[in-house]
Amino acid sequence: MTEATSKTKRSKSSGLAKLGTRLKRRGEVTALDIDKRMLRVVHVTSSRGTAKVSRVELIPVPTEDFDLQNPKIVGEWIGDQLKAIRLTPGTVVMAVRRGEAVLKEFQLPPLKDIGEMASMVRMRASRELPFPESQASIDFTVTKAPTRQEIKAAKKEPSSSTNSEAKADVVVSAIKNETLDYYKTVAESAGFTLAGLGLRPMASYRALNACVPELKNGTVALVSVRRHEVDVDILIDGRLVFSRELSADLNLPDDCLELERNERLNQATKEIFRCLHSYEGSETYQKVDQLFVSGGTGLEEELCEQIQSGINTQCSRMPLPTGIRLPENKKEDASRALTSLGLALGFVDEGGLAVNFLSPKRPVVRRNEGRTKWLLGVCLLLASLVMLFSFRSRFEADAKAAYNSLTPQYTKLKKDERANKIIIRTGNAVTDWQNSATDWLGHFAFLSSVLPQCDKVYLTSMGSRRAGSNGILSFQLQAKDSDTLHSVEKSLRELGYSFKSVPHTPGNDRHGYSFRASFDLLIPSDFEHDIKENIKTNTPPARIEDDIHAKGLTVAPKRKDPRNG
Repeated sequence: MTEATSKTKRSKSSGLAKLGTRLKRRGEVTALDIDKRMLRVVHVTSSRGTAKVSRVELIPVPTEDFDLQNPKIVGEWIGDQLKAIRLTPGTVVMAVRRGEAVLKEFQLPPLKDIGEMASMVRMRASRELPFPESQASIDFTVTKAPTRQEIKAAKKEPSSSTNSEAKADVVVSAIKNETLDYYKTVAESAGFTLAGLGLRPMASYRALNACVPELKNGTVALVSVRRHEVDVDILIDGRLVFSRELSADLNLPDDCLELERNERLNQATKEIFRCLHSYEGSETYQKVDQLFVSGGTGLEEELCEQIQSGINTQCSRMPLPTGIRLPENKKEDASRALTSLGLALGFVDEGGLAVNFLSPKRPVVRRNEGRTKWLLGVCLLLASLVMLFSFRSRFEADAKAAYNSLTPQYTKLKKDERANKIIIRTGNAVTDWQNSATDWLGHFAFLSSVLPQCDKVYLTSMGSRRAGSNGILSFQLQAKDSDTLHSVEKSLRELGYSFKSVPHTPGNDRHGYSFRASFDLLIPSDFEHDIKENIKTNTPPARIEDDIHAKGLTVAPKRKDPRNG
């Protein structure tokens, strides 16, 4: 049987107290298998891909006042026995009997997605199970998958032949939830956590691989003998195709008569032959090439002889494992606990148990990605809003705390301000006056140094006002000709004054000044005027001869005061 298509998930232990122990024992597996007569315990240690059997224990089951159907009693007894042999179990696995499970083989289209394969298996199994799917634990394993060459060859076949499609062989197992709860309760009552729940036929096949590793192809029958039951499993090319659990009574007392012994052996052999004949009527029938008998009842050799006498197939007893290290004093016990050994080895394999009812392969729930993204966006938006409001509340609380701490200081400063109120007002007034002041007189004096002399123009009006942050000088000139006004306008622009075009209007007066113009000069904030630099550019006209000030006051004739004279 090939390994499962996905790894079996193992249950995690709970409790911080067990965490360190679990980490140390991650490579230790304890397999338990109990029937009406014996508890078989196999403890396997796995390290770097190599398995070693450290302990094999066979513990007889009490015959009196012991209810095997009561999981609590069974679990408590198992826990007491493990303590008695001083075995602290690592990862614990158990197996379900063949009679407790439904086993089916399907041929399904090969799929790479294990979730889609699980959906297909459940849909097919729900129609063939004797109980509702909701009341069962269903798991499966792909025993044979078609190769690429087989798939390509099948596609080339005519579409009308439906049987030519390449399909995968899938073994499906199912147990009722009551059976699953039984083993969970046993583990809980024993004081450990169950990590895996396999199937006995799968465990027997894994033991066959360990005992006869060279056996890969052909049809093999495996008969597992116990005192009260016999399992018959048939495999074709490593693929489980047939499995039955037969009722048998081989629990012979020590003082049993030879006649009764032979009668019970003959009855068990007849049941095995009936099972083999039943297999011959199945669709997957192929002639059995080899038959192995395993068990620890002591009757295996006689069963091999009786089976060999009735069929032409080679019949032999299952040998001990060759590639696994066994305790020297426990080799005989290991032959009586091959099912438990196969269960432990299957769990430590890379793929885990082929069938694990505790954590079966489940269909993948296909989610609406668009809706998921939309919900994720809404969640992020709500988280952002919550974070924003939390930051706002935090900043508001910090601001209120700062405000409350500064309020007494502000009140104190307000009280101190009343005593200096007049000084503050005066200072504010001086500051405002200084900020808004403009050197009007300086500009008036500067304009008087750059304007032409009175023989060309004279000033009729002058004023000042503020316009925003700048000052405006307004004046009106009366000129003798228009060229003089043009030269005045040009000179003012070159000096840095800004003003609009000045219209020249006729305006005769009695002195002969025929043109008039009004100027509104915008004083720039960074204007610099230098009167001394410009005063030489506008020399006053020479005075007339009869002017008393032409040659100075010293040349004027002095008159004698009649009172002095």
